[in-house]
Amino acid sequence: MKSLLIVLFVTVSSMTTFGQEASKMNGTYEGYINGVYVFSNHEDSKTEFTKVTSEVIANYDLNSQKFVGRQFSITFTVDSEIDEDDKEVQVSTITGLLMPI
Repeated sequence: MKSLLIVLFVTVSSMTTFGQEASKMNGTYEGYINGVYVFSNHEDSKTEFTKVTSEVIANYDLNSQKFVGRQFSITFTVDSEIDEDDKEVQVSTITGLLMPI
């Protein structure tokens, strides 16, 4: 039983990002453009995501044209990272993606 709890804890921990608050938005997928995943909202404001988790890519191949123009509910996190020029940049990662029926 103790082993099962440890395995469950490790599994949940690897799927969760500590210290990051997830945000949500709805948007229309515009495509994978210049190395970022682009979504627009109802006001035609564009949001770019640098990364997508492997779980999301397993369900939605965002590198193809298949989902362009489709509506999604997007869960994401925003992190600060240091780039190659030692500048702090914001990196947005899609952690969850649902397409309404």
